[in-house]
Amino acid sequence: MSGIKRIILLGHSGFIGSHLEQDLTKHCSSEIIGKSLPDIDLSNLKSASQLLELFDENTALVLMAAVKRQFGDTLEAFNKNMAIVENVCHLIEKSPVKHIIFMSSAAVYGEETHNINISELTPVNPTSFYGIAKYTAECILKKTCMANGISLVCLRPPLIYGPGDSGKTYGPSGFSSAALEGSTITLWGDGTELREFIYIDDLCNLIRELLDNDINGEINVVSGNSYSFAEVINILRTDFPELSLDSKPRSKDKADNAFDAAKIKKLLPDNYQFTSLEAGLTKLIKST
Repeated sequence: MSGIKRIILLGHSGFIGSHLEQDLTKHCSSEIIGKSLPDIDLSNLKSASQLLELFDENTALVLMAAVKRQFGDTLEAFNKNMAIVENVCHLIEKSPVKHIIFMSSAAVYGEETHNINISELTPVNPTSFYGIAKYTAECILKKTCMANGISLVCLRPPLIYGPGDSGKTYGPSGFSSAALEGSTITLWGDGTELREFIYIDDLCNLIRELLDNDINGEINVVSGNSYSFAEVINILRTDFPELSLDSKPRSKDKADNAFDAAKIKKLLPDNYQFTSLEAGLTKLIKST
């Protein structure tokens, strides 16, 4: 993989990290090392410093470790996420690696921003501590990597879903869990706001491609196909016709998000097909 002998997955025990570890172990000849709590606390520099013995010019990092949004969009979470990135930057200043892939988020564009043509050139406008933390982390990493000759890719995915997502977020994973449990799904408003939902396998395939190429910059992890939350419900009703549904008034104005996928499609194989929402939900239900 472009001279990479070792791939370190920071945050390998989470939903995305566990899938990525399985994927890379299956498809890559490089040594795969996963690090997560409680074995390492990246928000503590002393604990994080154990990574130094693994860092060298033949190593790639995939930085996924973070306090997730579902645990609260708070200043405390923001500070902890900043500490994680700052400590990683201190370490790569001491011992540079070859390549870093940072798991940022489409939240940098603003969750409340109505835009149906978001591209990597769209100005950032984060409206949550989570989105602000992700964009600030991108900036800190860029400056540090540039100063130390490290290539950096910042991935900006929307909502990622798939088997093993215990977060039960508002969207495919959470709605599927509710359907399987026979619980009522609550929609905000009529659920017609547009969003991108990316199946976990597509994210893993992209990261594998990026590890095999010397690429820098920001990439929106999107297919270019948007769906509404109401469409998720309609697809689930094929298997769960008695699905229970209610709604609550929106707490904020409706905002549609849709993406231009031109950049990512140039990076993936010409015949690459993203997993459709229908296929992804089917895989998710069958895996449970």
